[in-house]
Amino acid sequence: MQILFICSEYEGLIKTGGLADACRGLAQALAGSGHQVTVVLPCYAALYHYRSANYQSLYFDLASRGVGCAVHQFALDGINFALVEHHEFFQRDRPYDDGEHGYSDNPLRFAFFAKAALQWALYSGQQFDIIHGHDWQSAAAAYYLKQHYQHSALAKVPFVFSIHNGAYQERCAAHWRQELDIEPTLSTELNFLATALQYADKINTVSQGYRDELLTEPMAAGLSALYQQRAADFSGILNGCDYGVWHPAIDRYLPAPFDADNLAGKARCKTVVRSELALAASKVPLFVGVSRLTGQKGYDYLLPALSHWLDTTSAQVVIMGTGEARYCQALEQLQQQHPQQFRFVHGFSDAMAHQLEAAADFFLMPSLFEPCGLNQLYSLRYGAVPIVRLTGGLKDTVQPWPARGATGIGFTEPDTRAMYDTLQQAELLYSKRDSYKRVQQNGMAQNFSWQSSASQYLALYQQAVGSSEQ
Repeated sequence: MQILFICSEYEGLIKTGGLADACRGLAQALAGSGHQVTVVLPCYAALYHYRSANYQSLYFDLASRGVGCAVHQFALDGINFALVEHHEFFQRDRPYDDGEHGYSDNPLRFAFFAKAALQWALYSGQQFDIIHGHDWQSAAAAYYLKQHYQHSALAKVPFVFSIHNGAYQERCAAHWRQELDIEPTLSTELNFLATALQYADKINTVSQGYRDELLTEPMAAGLSALYQQRAADFSGILNGCDYGVWHPAIDRYLPAPFDADNLAGKARCKTVVRSELALAASKVPLFVGVSRLTGQKGYDYLLPALSHWLDTTSAQVVIMGTGEARYCQALEQLQQQHPQQFRFVHGFSDAMAHQLEAAADFFLMPSLFEPCGLNQLYSLRYGAVPIVRLTGGLKDTVQPWPARGATGIGFTEPDTRAMYDTLQQAELLYSKRDSYKRVQQNGMAQNFSWQSSASQYLALYQQAVGSSEQ
């Protein structure tokens, strides 16, 4: 199949979160199965070195006025890329915000990007079988494809829309409808995500658990009725894990490799991390967390639970991340209060993320909600028993102890008491060495490859093509 991705980030080129990993993982898996994938991205300032002297100039109408851009094409790792260059819209230090607030012209920026992607697809001469949009940044393309290109060569190309995080919808004032030539549908307010839900041929999100949660409030963030209306066309396909990057036997960032059959290297990784972070060598368990520091990641109940628990335990905890100032301050305070046990690494390092996964006995991922999650997949392979709240993709990928075949520890209620009890449960499991090793080994045996996910996406694409031909 000839597949066109419209997405706003792609791991290895531009990344702010898991969307980039998912787009790259799926594209690579599809290409590895013999399909041709082309990815359209905004040409952010960080991507200017990919520009070339040979580019295509595009001109099209957006809300009855002519606009234009340059499109640069190149290939990388078996994937074709098309970068939409527009200095005013995309020559900025950050893709979506200034570090605190979203850019005020984001509706215009990404509506322009969506239409530019379609216009390039039309004039590229390629016969695409599927157009696959990812998250709200591509959502306007679903509307434009059906309403502005219905008499073009793109008219019968189905649009598949993936929701990587339904909390990000890009709601904006009604005046944007006229400015972007998107007619009112369910409300006068313009909601990019809702627009795609109405016009996409097929919709999916990144786990079955999250798909089911989006059918009801509050998880749907006001769109439950729309999800319910599209339920027959709405599926859940779990993200995969790139084991070419996340595998402790071949991980270039680790001081010693290891696998399920030989864990000596994991012990070495733990020793090195403790030394680097000035934590004492000890037989106590090491708990690790790596995430954005936001309410979504469960910090409103994790922080008070940790504060109470660290008063009673000898375990060690390391958390790395960046995010909201109040969480950073609370983590700094925890480190001051528990200098022998707790470390806060303020920032992000890809190398350190790999090293922490390898060193950890337990990985903290108590998310308030989690569409799929990737770190629990990494943790399973690295023998870092995941501690998760049983929601979304976490519920789909972690079997909680003491169930048969357990791969991690889970809790349900998003509150401090449940979090505290779960930390104690983890200590109890660790004290039962045979039980802990069995859970650890069960986790390391799990396989969440992108090949499995890609086969499900191909089936979804075929359904969309079949529907469009009727």
